[in-house]
Amino acid sequence: MKIRVVKTAKASAVQVVRYQNNKRVILQHVGSAHNDEDLNELILIAEEWIKDFSNQLSIFPDEHPNRLLHLNHCTFVGVKYHFFYELIHSIQDKIGFGNLPLLLNDLVAIRIFEPASKLRSLELMQQFFGIEHSRKTYYKIAPNCIELKESVEEKAVAFAKENYAFKFDIVFYDVTTLYFETFEEDELRKNGFSKDNKSQQPQILIALMVSKEGFPIAYEVFSGNTFEGHTIIPVVKQFIKANDVNEFTVVADAAMISTENVEQLIQNNINYIVNNCIVFIGT
Repeated sequence: MKIRVVKTAKASAVQVVRYQNNKRVILQHVGSAHNDEDLNELILIAEEWIKDFSNQLSIFPDEHPNRLLHLNHCTFVGVKYHFFYELIHSIQDKIGFGNLPLLLNDLVAIRIFEPASKLRSLELMQQFFGIEHSRKTYYKIAPNCIELKESVEEKAVAFAKENYAFKFDIVFYDVTTLYFETFEEDELRKNGFSKDNKSQQPQILIALMVSKEGFPIAYEVFSGNTFEGHTIIPVVKQFIKANDVNEFTVVADAAMISTENVEQLIQNNINYIVNNCIVFIGT
């Protein structure tokens, strides 16, 4: 079988032919090209047709071994970020979060990749990771996730001890706000001072403590109208109690270390650092 190009006044016809008893037999008319680019494309298609029709590999090496796809005849269907997904899950396993609900870990992964609402995140997981979770599954596990807080913090602290030599000697404390795409409040989601400039939308207040390396070790959630200065004492005291800490220094900005808070820190023998001023209270 050979590829035959028949040139006319307006086009070039590409055919697959063979010769039998001194006669030309047209096996396949591939198409007509009106420029060199189309002609080259039709010749490629003809070559592929011969390979498929003959069901036999050529004994001669392919002149273009890397020519695997005809892009003009392909449709882009998307990209799956499997490497990113597997990398995040390997980190979660390393920290000790591998036994948490798979959907929860997947929500964390997609939140890092592209932050969105939880239901939108389910769609993004399918689009970017090829992972499918139903809304029904999310609604089933969501109420129970709050019960994982203590276990998650224990695993985070254990990881920090092992990998960052964390000894509870110093932690950094701050808060931020997360708003919701709604204008209706409830017991937790309240309007308040928004760090995202979304004062008309209800929010929650997130308190976070990290090691000196920046690794998160504890968190707490407050209603959105909570004054941030009222969060540090209960969070720090709970952390000290949960981990049986003897000596502890917290670093926070001036909004946290008010006169009232300083008095409570002193009463609880908690060291603190604020505005480049270091104060040590007992040992």
